[in-house]
Amino acid sequence: MKKLLFSLIAVITVIGLVGGAFAYFTDVENSNDNVITAGTLDMQIQDNDEGPLDGAVVASFNSPSGLAPGQEFTTDPVTFSNVGSIDIRYIFGKFDVTSVTEPGMAQQIVLKSYAQKSSNGAWVGADDETLVDGWWVESFDTTNANAYLNYWGLPEDGSISLADLEAGTPAGDSVKTGMWFFDSQNNDKPFPVGGTAKLKFTFEFLASATNQYQGDSVTFDVYFVGAQTEQDLDASITEY
Repeated sequence: MKKLLFSLIAVITVIGLVGGAFAYFTDVENSNDNVITAGTLDMQIQDNDEGPLDGAVVASFNSPSGLAPGQEFTTDPVTFSNVGSIDIRYIFGKFDVTSVTEPGMAQQIVLKSYAQKSSNGAWVGADDETLVDGWWVESFDTTNANAYLNYWGLPEDGSISLADLEAGTPAGDSVKTGMWFFDSQNNDKPFPVGGTAKLKFTFEFLASATNQYQGDSVTFDVYFVGAQTEQDLDASITEY
């Protein structure tokens, strides 16, 4: 009788276990072809006689003819357009002297100032820049010229020549041997998608230039890098 009772209990237990395995309806739908696409950082450049280009403009910063010792001149501006899909926070420039007709001519041309502005007005000047007719102007007096020269590891003579602009070995681990022309120090959008920015230079032919430089010239290129972050500049500028 006990064996029969235990057998009945075992059967009932098995039936209970089977009866407790309920089945529910299900339905499966798919989300297919999902895509994650990187944005583009695309900066075009143009000067007064050319439209926006993905490449190079020519002779944007030419001096007037008959430049005399002690004479300053301001170049025509170049314009940068952000035609990509990512805001640009920095524009950095690297100078490259490509030829001189007289040794030492690159030392006779010094950068007195540069001026920059953006179309939306969000690009504000650094602490030592001055707003003049809508342009933020960075002027190089002895103090801040020497700060650049010290950073580049060059003799501090109080002025920044074309030769200085290309020659330095920066302090620390940076490979940046040029200048920031646009520098977003805050979390604003200084050069937004669809925006434009302009840049121009003022140079001086040194008053101390001697007769040996009559009729001579210096030719140089400027490579501009647009970047999201300051760190991107170190990686990008090594391409040039």
